Amino acid sequence: MRKIVLAIMLLVFGGAFALHEEEAKAAAPTEMYINAKSDIILRAKPRQNAEQLGTIKNHSKVTVFSTSKGWSYVQSGEVKGFVYTVALTKKKPKATIQPVTGGLTPKNGLVLTYKPSFLNDQKETFIVEKDGEYSYLYNPDSPLYPHTPNFTYIENKKQILVGVAESDFIFINADYPLQHGQYTKDYSQHPGERKVLVESITKTIKVKAGTFNNVVILRFPDGSREYLAKGIGIIKSTNKNGETITELVSVK
Repeated sequence: MRKIVLAIMLLVFGGAFALHEEEAKAAAPTEMYINAKSDIILRAKPRQNAEQLGTIKNHSKVTVFSTSKGWSYVQSGEVKGFVYTVALTKKKPKATIQPVTGGLTPKNGLVLTYKPSFLNDQKETFIVEKDGEYSYLYNPDSPLYPHTPNFTYIENKKQILVGVAESDFIFINADYPLQHGQYTKDYSQHPGERKVLVESITKTIKVKAGTFNNVVILRFPDGSREYLAKGIGIIKSTNKNGETITELVSVK
């Protein structure tokens, strides 16, 4: 009889000890990372429709306190809440490069100076006037100013176009999105289309006007390149031999 009682006591206390050990493991904080398609929602309770406490940036580090039934209780910054467990990983994920889908035209009111300029070797200054998806470059020294722009950018959700105003002379007419290391279609040469390599969307490029980050570099089939910075437009153009044929020397 004593042996039976002792066995029962061992089972009870052993089970209690095991349960306590599991709880201790669950309570031990762990450093993990968000690994999702985008930023995720931090919720007050482990339910899909629970109150939203904020968002956690994708690939950021969080402290995980416990996990149960597909939800994890975490801390991000000073805020604690619940996220889907499937959105967590122990290994730090590599940052993904998001494609460029806009923002490559010059901002309204900028004064851009090029030397060489787009169509000549001279120093040329332009004033930017934006009208919806159109951005016009006016040379204030031109006899046609202010009635006729010299160059035009057209940008919408589908494409970016850069060319001589009121003409068929086009430098760039490329489809969005522009994805790092992949090809896009360009229609700047008639007839038909050609594939243009998006050589980079992350490079830091230095020109006489300054240093620009996350520059988009388009490499055309003949080896020529166009360099575009967000909010500025073209900052440099090179020919097939890598020689500079257009360069931004000042931006105000």
